[in-house]
This record gives sequence, C-alpha cells and structure tokens, in this order.
Amino acid sequence: MRKNITLSFIDQGLVSAFNFALNLVLIKWWAPEEFGLFSLIFAISFVLMSLQNALINTPYAVLVPASEHPHALRHTLSHANLYFVLVITVSLGVLLTFITPLSSQISAISIAAFIGTRLLREYLRSRWSSELEFKPVLKVDVAFSLLMLVTVAGLSLNNANTLINLETLLWVLTTCQLLSVLTLLNLERKLLVSLPLKLSIPGYAAIWEQSRWSLVGVTTTELQNRGYVFVVGAVFGPASLGLIQAARVFFGPLSIIAGAWTRVAKPTLARLFSKQQYDEFTKSLIQAGIAFTLFNLVLALTLYLLWPWLKSTFFNSAYEQIGFVVAQWALVTLFFQLRATTSVGLQAQNRFKELAMATVWGAGAAMTSLGILSLLGNDSWVVMSVFVGESVALLYLIKLLRQFAPQRIDGVSEDV
Repeated sequence: MRKNITLSFIDQGLVSAFNFALNLVLIKWWAPEEFGLFSLIFAISFVLMSLQNALINTPYAVLVPASEHPHALRHTLSHANLYFVLVITVSLGVLLTFITPLSSQISAISIAAFIGTRLLREYLRSRWSSELEFKPVLKVDVAFSLLMLVTVAGLSLNNANTLINLETLLWVLTTCQLLSVLTLLNLERKLLVSLPLKLSIPGYAAIWEQSRWSLVGVTTTELQNRGYVFVVGAVFGPASLGLIQAARVFFGPLSIIAGAWTRVAKPTLARLFSKQQYDEFTKSLIQAGIAFTLFNLVLALTLYLLWPWLKSTFFNSAYEQIGFVVAQWALVTLFFQLRATTSVGLQAQNRFKELAMATVWGAGAAMTSLGILSLLGNDSWVVMSVFVGESVALLYLIKLLRQFAPQRIDGVSEDV
C-alpha cells in the first residue's frame, strides 16, 4: 500500500502544484468578478464529478477490487460512464444555450465541452487508480500539465498586452484534457467492445442498490461543502464569491493530498474489510486521521508566518479582507479532511445508506447556518457555514464507525 500511496502522492502532488500555480496566476490577472465566475464553473464541474463518483467511480473502487470475477463489473461501469458523460455534456450545452443570450452561446458550448472532458478524464484517472495502476494516471497528469504550461505560456507571450480571458482558458483546458487521455481512451474502447451492450444494462441494476445511497450522500455532501458557492454567487455576487474562493486556493494542495490517499485507500480498505482484516482496517484510518491533522497544522503555521509576503505579492486592494477568510478556511479544511477520512471508511464497508444519513444532517446544518447569514447580509462569515456542516457530519460518522459490526461486502453479485 505504501508504494501505491507514494505514486499517488507524486501524481496528485503534480496536479496540486499545477492547479495551485494556475489559480495564483489567475488571481493576479483577473478581477474578483471574473475569478468568481471561473470558480462557479469549476464548482458546477465538481458537483457533476461528485455525481459521477456516486454512480460509477465509487462502485468501481469498492466492488471491482473485492470481486473474484471483476471483468463484467468493469464493462458495466465503463458503459455507464459513457452514457453519463454524453448525457451531461449534451444536456448542459443545450441548457446553457437557451438560458444565456445569443452573444454568449459560444461560452455555453465552451463550458459544456470543458465539463464533459473533465468528467471523462476524471473517470479514467479513477478507474486506473482503483486497479492500483498508478503509472498510467501519472502519465496522463504529466501530459496534461505540460500541455497546459506550454499552451498558456505561448498564448501569454503572443498576446503580451492582453490577458487570457475566461472563455479562452476553458477551451485550452478542454483541449489539453482530451489530448492527455488519448492513450487511455483507446484502452477504454477495447473494454467497451469486449462484451455486448445488452449485458451491461441489466448488470447495473444490482450496482444501483448501493449507488443510490451513495447518490443521496453525494447530493447532501455537495450542499454541505459547496452549496455556499451558488448561494453567495446569487445573493452577494461574483466579487464576493471570487474573494472567498481565492482564499480557499491555499488549501487546494491539502485536498489533492486527501484525494491521492482516497484513491489508494478506498480499494485497499475494501479488500481489508472483505478479508476480515479489521485491525489493519482500523489502524489505517487512524493513521490517516493523524497524518491529515499534522498536514493541516503545518500548512496553517506556514501561511501565518508567510502571510505578509503572500498578501503583498498576490492580492491587490480588491482582496483587502482576504486574510480573515483564509483563517476560516484553515479551520474548515481540517474538519473537511477528517470527515472525508471517516467517510472513506464507511464506503469501504459498503455502508452507503448510513453514510447518506450523516451527510443529510451535515447538509441541513450547513444550509441552515448559510441561510441565516444570507438573511443577515453577512458574507464575511459564510465559510463558517461549511464548518458547521462538516462538524455535524464528522461527529455522526465517528459514531457510526464506533458502532460498526464486522460484515462482508454484499448486495452485489460477483457474476454481474
């Protein structure tokens, strides 16, 4: 497991470094309003990626590693993802075209194309990570980062007096995402044609018995952790959203590290649980919780010591109040990662119904506090609504883990 975690951390570290640098450049280039719109589009993509995780990626990560006959499961989930990406991309393009002015229709297409290729790339990364094959994932991310670096640098040099706008960036992201996964797409094509389609559709019915609860959990988790994005954008405007999201940029690397651990831990913990290695299962979760606590404390201290330089270097007068928001995100990120760690433990046990209830309570607490802040017209404390939701969900999940009774993964036939 350590070797796989190391490879995953290298991969996610690369992604984290690139995303972190890109966001800092955009904050420096763009006004809060444009960065807020960029953040809103990314939030939409994250919501749809979470739905994809619930319906496809998480069942793949939990069921395929624990199955003695995984090929049919792979085939079924591959077809499910193909339909998911096509439906989302086409629906989003049509919807945005009708609800935006004629002059913005190209932007609508660029948003749909960006989100569609992002969903495709995320599925392929998740699928190969679930197989504990991290070299293909690393190659994809290296290719994407290099393509983005060369393209953005080239555009900047050729248009030195004109900054890259949002639509141009979306098309660059779309192109680089698609080019980076061409090799894995060819392998996916071979998987898709390896079994008749008519065998895939009935096969998903058994998977749906568990993924439906994962879908409930994902929906409420998004309300809990990202609902503020849409409320702030609607109530306080894109400038306020841009400031809040700019403050969160510093904690992106920690989220990427958590994602790297999750990609390895989910299939690994599922195997441990299916083989009744409960002591090792519990030990792995505790070690992860301690590690993420230390990571967060070190980052918070580093930001505190470097803050005068960071603020003067990357933020103009439009971001004057950002320091207070950064401090809030430091607290929220710690609780978010502890909640995410315990959530992975429940997913590996196939306890999606109980996990969904935890997120229902968390989302309810987050949206209630966010509603109160919106009525008061106070956007400076919005981030604390996320803290309230994460705290409630974490306490509920800890209670569930302490109550857990050993049980093998069931509910899905291995001969699907």
